[in-house]
Amino acid sequence: MLEEIYKRIIKLRKNRCQDGPKSICRVDEFYFSQLMARLEKEIEIVKRYNPPTRPALDPLVSTELGIYRGDDYQIGRLLGYPECCMKSFSEETRFAIDKKHLKELEEMEFPEDAYALILPSGFIPCSLKCPKAWENKLIAYVNSKEYQMILELEEELKRELPHFHLGYNEYYEKLPIKKKRIVKSSSTDRL
Repeated sequence: MLEEIYKRIIKLRKNRCQDGPKSICRVDEFYFSQLMARLEKEIEIVKRYNPPTRPALDPLVSTELGIYRGDDYQIGRLLGYPECCMKSFSEETRFAIDKKHLKELEEMEFPEDAYALILPSGFIPCSLKCPKAWENKLIAYVNSKEYQMILELEEELKRELPHFHLGYNEYYEKLPIKKKRIVKSSSTDRL
């Protein structure tokens, strides 16, 4: 999850950013090492919680490395996003969870104890049903106990890795799952 992104960033930097966002190579060595130390801290914290999907990258790291500026496909590959989701984001201009996603959420079936669907903030899937996104652990459902753990993880990340990025107050998108009402009909209801 985050460890893979860390490895990709290091590899890109060693290869002089030939296959990724050039902004990663524009950061001086001292500041780059400071940013990677923050990412290592985020990885350490996240490992303790072992969430079913990764949180968003530390906002300071992503901003300073320019990860969300530039070619959507290069950035998406760096972050482990499926091609179909990158295409939807870039070509259909889907920059947020939208009405189509919410309609899908209503139509999806979940285990009885499912409380919410979670995904890293900033990741906009082509579909909440995207098999590649689920396979890459970019979407997961959580029960109420796991949901509470996600909230605690976010609080620890905010406390341990303070930042001033106004667009990222949360590390996860959290979509509550509405329980479908089961209406029992009696024989008189049909008359």
